[in-house]
Amino acid sequence: MQLTQHTDFGLRLLLVLARADGASISLPRFAAEQGLSYNHVAKVAQALVHEGFVASQRGRGGGVSLARPAAAITVGEVVRALERGMKLADCARCALRDNCGLSGVLAEALEAFLAVLDRHTLADVSAEGVPAFLPWTVIPAPAGGTCATPGD
Repeated sequence: MQLTQHTDFGLRLLLVLARADGASISLPRFAAEQGLSYNHVAKVAQALVHEGFVASQRGRGGGVSLARPAAAITVGEVVRALERGMKLADCARCALRDNCGLSGVLAEALEAFLAVLDRHTLADVSAEGVPAFLPWTVIPAPAGGTCATPGD
């Protein structure tokens, strides 16, 4: 599963804001430091303001800052807000949709994914000195699988 670029940029901005300790951040400066398109960052910031995660100040010395404490914002909350209509597959257009157990498994997997994100706040993930988990790889399933076949 991969989050959209919109959500990626939103999470980056929120991490930087959480580390700013209440100070405002200039969007052009943030975009330049991250090597991102200012226009895209501005759209992401607008969505974060709309969702109540970020406050915006106009004018000289303006910018954006967290609207709530970083410890009061979960990563899951942010992902749900920015990934509207999040799903792992498009079952609505599938010819198998009326006779398929996969949609339930995928819904369960998405629920588990979001449950993990709900356990972590912006304060947790923005703490200085927390090592990054690299490389980003998925551990392969054990040989032979764990899924029973009908009739077993």
